[in-house]
Amino acid sequence: MLIGFDRVAGRALVTTADCDSWTCPECRQRMKDRWLLRARIGVRQFTRDGKAVDFVTITSHEKLTTFAQTEYVWREAWPNLYAALKNKSPELQYYIVPERHKDGRMHVHALWTAGVTQKWLKDAARRRGLGHQAKIIAIESDAKASNYMTKYVGKDLGDDVPEKFRRVRVSRFWPDLPAPVTNASGLEWVHCISNASLEAVYKRCVLDNVTLIDMETGQIFDDVDIDARLEATRLQRTKNA
Repeated sequence: MLIGFDRVAGRALVTTADCDSWTCPECRQRMKDRWLLRARIGVRQFTRDGKAVDFVTITSHEKLTTFAQTEYVWREAWPNLYAALKNKSPELQYYIVPERHKDGRMHVHALWTAGVTQKWLKDAARRRGLGHQAKIIAIESDAKASNYMTKYVGKDLGDDVPEKFRRVRVSRFWPDLPAPVTNASGLEWVHCISNASLEAVYKRCVLDNVTLIDMETGQIFDDVDIDARLEATRLQRTKNA
């Protein structure tokens, strides 16, 4: 749970934290929306700067049959392919989304400013153990970029995905979303993960004469069983799935 302290008003707002898991329907949709918006913002900025942006598809080697195999080869191949791309385009920016193809293997889709030809990419990818098929489509607008990526961002990758596998990878200078400015932006936030940590917050509130308020209902948040509340949230998210 998250508790945001508003010292001026003498209150602390309590809410359930997002789990930020792609397996959670609620969080998956929220993160998908944010990543698609970030794709649009990046493409919009680069095209305004006079840089061409392409939508790219790179396949896995046809002799590899599983997601794990193709992911491993991509992990080994990408640093070398990236170095070759940087050599062609020193200011390279990219936005990469892995996809589990219907045959179970991993393919990769990207937005990037490399400016290489389809023939160059096919040859370069093949030399690094990737598939012989590669495709490049010039992006006409930021809306078109979002349309291309909508199919892949947040798509189910199956159960054999490596731990901490990143669903979206971006280059260092791919534009990020601006931080939202809300009534909660200036609060001092504390993360509670157990009844013990919540009890510590209660004691702090008593000492500082701060009232705990539930952000969802607006009611005073008093003597709530955090485990029961989190379980209710989990069940609701499972139901929504």
